[in-house]
Amino acid sequence: MKILFVSNVRSHIGQFHTNYINYLRKNGHHIEVSCYDNSADKDGYDFSSIDAFHFIPLQRSPFKLKNLKAISELTQIIKDGNYDIIHCHTPMGAVAARTAAKRAKTKAKVIYTAHGFHFFKGAPLMNWLFFYPVEKYLARYTDTLITINSEDYNLAVKKKFKVKDGIIRVNGVGVDLKKFTPSTDEIKAKLREEYGYSQDSFMLIYPADIVRGKNQEMIFNAVKSLQEKIPTIRLLLPGHQRMLEEYKQIVKEMGIEDRVDFLGYRRDIHKLVSMCDISVSASRREGLPVNLIEAMAIGKPIIATRVRGNADLVENGVNGYLVELDNWQEMADRIYEIYTHQNSGKNVRKVLNRERKPYACRCVQEIRSCI
Repeated sequence: MKILFVSNVRSHIGQFHTNYINYLRKNGHHIEVSCYDNSADKDGYDFSSIDAFHFIPLQRSPFKLKNLKAISELTQIIKDGNYDIIHCHTPMGAVAARTAAKRAKTKAKVIYTAHGFHFFKGAPLMNWLFFYPVEKYLARYTDTLITINSEDYNLAVKKKFKVKDGIIRVNGVGVDLKKFTPSTDEIKAKLREEYGYSQDSFMLIYPADIVRGKNQEMIFNAVKSLQEKIPTIRLLLPGHQRMLEEYKQIVKEMGIEDRVDFLGYRRDIHKLVSMCDISVSASRREGLPVNLIEAMAIGKPIIATRVRGNADLVENGVNGYLVELDNWQEMADRIYEIYTHQNSGKNVRKVLNRERKPYACRCVQEIRSCI
């Protein structure tokens, strides 16, 4: 088969889809990708299984005029490509792909994996006024809609999205369980020595882009409130640094700049998570967050906001804790609870019955079930 993947940016393909693209390529399928080239910001991925890239000026914001040019170019790519399947991802990637597929009058099956609808419980009214009607309208030009969390699946079914072959739910895009393996005290100690961190530090990690939606300020407040109770507390923030200068100023004003490390975009997340004590997330919304699945695979306790996506993964008191959005005091209390157990010599596993749930790559089944 000849398959075209469409996403907003190149790094999305590299970060979330290379595992099953590799599988498809090894099984004789021809793979092409159309997206915006953001390799200047995020690079380092292995795209050797992709036969061709088609870069288009697709923008994240739906209100950019360049998107019209991107859709026009994508329409021609689809006309010329004679694809069997078009698999689209990200909100604008999906809008562009389905609009272009309709214009090209292609016979290819169009699959859309929704990584988290922009309209959700608690979303701004504008999201519902714009994104909801667009998604519902384009559903009729979708052969299969794949959702990755319960809220999105239930909403699409309840609102009767007119998808041709149906709506299904798959638990995310998966992680590589050969790479994200259970950590031990020995591994943690060795990695801390390698990266130059003290063995006595109590380390939190939040792998996420430095952007407003990831809500890092909630964790800053928790860290500030704990710096006397936990003198060795430290927060690692690997991620693309869109708001770096603003956030550096915030932590400086809060007096915690020596406790927060902005690490930039990284390709060694598995090592960074392994050497930390807790994986935290303050996100305002998620699809099904890979950073939490990675933490589960490594065996780290999680403290995350009780929002869509996070709540699909974290069973409160079992593999982590859920706290209310923006309630930094509740997050601080949970961090301190785990710290006191760990500091007293007790095994955190007695506090949290952590599970290494097998959220391995399921997307090959997505393709197979939709053909």
